[in-house]
Amino acid sequence: MTGRYKAAIVGCGGIAQAHMDGYSMVDDVDVVACVDPIPEARQMYMDDWGIPQSYATLEECAYDAEPDIVSVCTWHLLHDPLTVEAAGYPSIKAIICEKPMAIGMGRANRMVEACDANDTKLVISHQRRFTPGWNKAKELVEAGAIGIPLRVDIRVKEGLANWATHSIDGAKFILGDPKPRWVMGAVQRTTDKHERNTPIEDSCIGLVMFDDPLQFFIQSDLWDNDCDAGKFFIRGTEGMLHVRETVLKLFNAETDGWKSIDLDLQEGDQAIGGNMNAKQVEELVRWLDGGPEHRNAGHIARDTVEIMMAMYESARQNKVIYMPMEEQEYPLELMIEEGKVVVEEPGRYDIRGFLDRSNIDEARYAQLKEDGVSHHQAMRILHDEMARG
Repeated sequence: MTGRYKAAIVGCGGIAQAHMDGYSMVDDVDVVACVDPIPEARQMYMDDWGIPQSYATLEECAYDAEPDIVSVCTWHLLHDPLTVEAAGYPSIKAIICEKPMAIGMGRANRMVEACDANDTKLVISHQRRFTPGWNKAKELVEAGAIGIPLRVDIRVKEGLANWATHSIDGAKFILGDPKPRWVMGAVQRTTDKHERNTPIEDSCIGLVMFDDPLQFFIQSDLWDNDCDAGKFFIRGTEGMLHVRETVLKLFNAETDGWKSIDLDLQEGDQAIGGNMNAKQVEELVRWLDGGPEHRNAGHIARDTVEIMMAMYESARQNKVIYMPMEEQEYPLELMIEEGKVVVEEPGRYDIRGFLDRSNIDEARYAQLKEDGVSHHQAMRILHDEMARG
């Protein structure tokens, strides 16, 4: 152990691999513990990454291993209680919480308030802010390559909070993190659709107004056409950008059509894990050492949550929602309870339910992993086998 900071992983599922990938590339941090209620999940991380200690609860870990940093890698509805809990332990100086930050403004606000009260650094894992494509796009916008930004078009799928949190956050980052003024949204939910145990919409759209003349148009689960969480279009008075994490195209008066921009890509430049998660950790270390605030600080991610929640609240209230929004609970869940969206095709289903490890055949899982099957693939196979009986 040579690092100046000790870290712990909380939630030993698939996304924690990206956090471990990042930590493994940063000399200043040693991962000393992992936390999960499922012993086999903890053991997998100890074996795969050489983590020396594991615990069933965050409390045990905080008092025994005394980490300086924790990564909260659980499903959405556990983000806020675990972040609030972690902020209260004396050893923990910083938290990296997975996206989406929270489901509902009350939950997001509690996270920020708890960390502020305990002088704990809060980072939300929008690690794509470190991708070469997004950073070069930011540089071009600031240099005036597209003139005054007018409109961002975002098209995602698999749930607003699941994918659009990255796209909305990314467009905000490139444009200097502008503050939304109002949001108008529409929602359809005729099936009992969930994502990681959270009720979500079948589809939705939203129009977000920032300072004149900037607007975002967001659509989820309507038109696939190769949509992606890290891809969007930015149109300005003098040109356009087609933005992806590792691909960037510019169109203006000087490019003679669409021009591919050289990003000088390096090994490990990818949307999730690799250099991006490593840079996220490195910037946190600099913040802990007295440097500037992290680009993924909790209060910045809170604004992204508010845009998504305001889309739901607009559909619930049938009107424009002005910021800051008043509703603190999850507006879509309130719509369901109030009968404003009605299930026409009965049958609860979860598009990420196959990632639930609580009742799987662990021996069969171990066999699949030994055969070289990835975690996600193995979980799909196991849940398919369970469904067939």
